[in-house]
Amino acid sequence: MSLAPMKYVAVAAICAAAAGAAQAADLAPAPARQMLYSKAPIAESFSWTGFYVGGNVGWNWTDVTQTDTGPGVFGQVFPIGSVTTFSHNGFLGGAQLGYNYQMGRFVLGLEGEFDWSASKLDQGGTLGALTFNTNVKNNYVATLAPRFGYAFDRALVYGKVGVAWSQEEYNMTASDGSAVTGRFDRWGWLIGAGVEYAIWDRLTLKAEYEYIDFGTKNETLTPNAIDLVTGTITGDPSDSKVHTQVFKVGVNYLFH
Repeated sequence: MSLAPMKYVAVAAICAAAAGAAQAADLAPAPARQMLYSKAPIAESFSWTGFYVGGNVGWNWTDVTQTDTGPGVFGQVFPIGSVTTFSHNGFLGGAQLGYNYQMGRFVLGLEGEFDWSASKLDQGGTLGALTFNTNVKNNYVATLAPRFGYAFDRALVYGKVGVAWSQEEYNMTASDGSAVTGRFDRWGWLIGAGVEYAIWDRLTLKAEYEYIDFGTKNETLTPNAIDLVTGTITGDPSDSKVHTQVFKVGVNYLFH
């Protein structure tokens, strides 16, 4: 047999095979045809970029060290240089607002928080023949801090460093009607860390810890008219050193 007829036979066999494959594909079930003619969908990664707003609740612990600096304008009750330490703690809750920008796995942001605080100390004592009561509390804790995070798709691990503000309030009363009061605004620096997870495309849950150092501030309590006469309590000038620890959980709604 010559080579020419063999060539025609080979071409015809190839054409028949191709036609058979096409017919088999047409006869295949729909899912099989889809696998033959389409690519698998590509999963989209979660994006942290955008504004967000949310709320939080938590607990804060505050430690105070007071060193009497005297002499007091209204008198001197405690020896100059004497040191008093105490702590108070309580619930806090509030809201946060921020913005994230994601670059690859890295997430940069800025967040502001404002929390009302119920952290307080109520303590009684005696002063000679008199009894007295001391009430110390924090009214709020506010922060403003950049966030530096690393994303694992829907999970975000982050740290934060920034500034914080707080207001502490003192009220001391004695059984003879004497009283001294003071309200002081303070600011300091904070460092913190947390983790956030997107449970839905626009809703995340977070948990974080913050350490806040409000430094040292010289404070003098103001006596009432009775204490000006009796000098029972008298708010001696003191250097007050304060630091606070905060643990909170929260929820955020993302606008992206």
